Amino acid sequence: MADYKIINPYAEVNDLIKNSDNHYKTNLHTHSTYSDANYTMTEMIEGFYDNDFDILAFAEHGIFGKEWDKEPSKIPLFTFQYLWHGKRSHPTTEQYKAFLNGTYRTPANTRTKKRGLMCVPDAIEMNMFTLVKNHVNGYFTNDAYEGVYGKENDFETPIKLVEESGGVSHINHPTDWLQAYKDPSVAKVPENIAFFADLLRRYKSCLGIEVLNMYDRPNRSDRILWDELLKTLIPEGERTVWGFGNSDAHRVCEIDTAFMDFILPEYSLENLRKAMENGNFFAVARYAKNELGEDFKGEGAVPVVTEITVDDDADTITIKGKNCNAIEWIADGEIIESVTSEADGELVSTVKLREKSDKISCYVRAQLKGRGGICMTQPFICDDGNMARFIKPAPVPKKLTKAQQIKKKFADTRPGVILFRMIMGDKTNV
Repeated sequence: MADYKIINPYAEVNDLIKNSDNHYKTNLHTHSTYSDANYTMTEMIEGFYDNDFDILAFAEHGIFGKEWDKEPSKIPLFTFQYLWHGKRSHPTTEQYKAFLNGTYRTPANTRTKKRGLMCVPDAIEMNMFTLVKNHVNGYFTNDAYEGVYGKENDFETPIKLVEESGGVSHINHPTDWLQAYKDPSVAKVPENIAFFADLLRRYKSCLGIEVLNMYDRPNRSDRILWDELLKTLIPEGERTVWGFGNSDAHRVCEIDTAFMDFILPEYSLENLRKAMENGNFFAVARYAKNELGEDFKGEGAVPVVTEITVDDDADTITIKGKNCNAIEWIADGEIIESVTSEADGELVSTVKLREKSDKISCYVRAQLKGRGGICMTQPFICDDGNMARFIKPAPVPKKLTKAQQIKKKFADTRPGVILFRMIMGDKTNV
């Protein structure tokens, strides 16, 4: 029977999880009329403020997020926004300070938190005008890639530029790029897994992938790819892959669809970056079609992890949560445990790794389900001392020929994409 060394991604913040004051509702991927959204920056900030967010980054297409009282850079190709959505605008210095200190008053005035909304500057969504959505978000980056339209099917250039600038990144909605919404099995194709695994091996500053995004429509297979990447990379001993959740909001109604619950000792950009690098956060969403159902829409309080206990001697991991009616443990993409009990009005579940050793290669992760949606933990590495046996020779990622790139570029026939091509004249680079 296996004896495991358990690596807990929350080890440094374990004692903080019990205190709700150390949970920070966060979105690191949103838009305004400075790029291609339907609402101004001020309107979007007000929406996040009203929904009790604590931390917010504008990661716009090709536009660096700055402090909110400063005008972001303008990209000429986004001038069509003036015709569709009107004037671009940002908060005044007085408004900005009120957002930061929690004294701002929106028309709705629904914020319940006393602390303010923290601005995360120096964020950007790169490959700004690619049609196949090979997007990468950069954070804490020093003007890398500003004003460059991007190149179809090229993830490496932006990831490399962010790393060289001293920043960190994650890959956005990867199975949308793979078009796995048409066929989820695409997320398990060895060549596709190898493509992303190769990038993550070579660029440690690329922290992971978005696993939850907005309404979970074209990206519903992101968790499938996530599990495949975890199975591939963790046994190699070099790294893991963090799963990010963001709304990617372009409209106010999309603001509260997906986000993250960060566990921070104190409210600062330095602590935020450290938590991003160490995986000290949970991915949360109102929609998760594979896990919650096609028509499910989360309402009310979302599931929250309130306690994590790792017992290295007994080889068990226990999670306690509130606002949930189910806790499931996943290994290699399959649910291996779902037994729960109640304690102090909260749900508790323990996974006994030794009893499930035949179903575990190198990690487990948990997901909490409730009326409000879903909350996903980062992976707990489960090392039995012989993980190397799970390493398989990876197929060499194939570079697309020019003809294949063009074919892929025009393979997406969704009405929104077709309209975008018509507006832009399809002049983006291949």
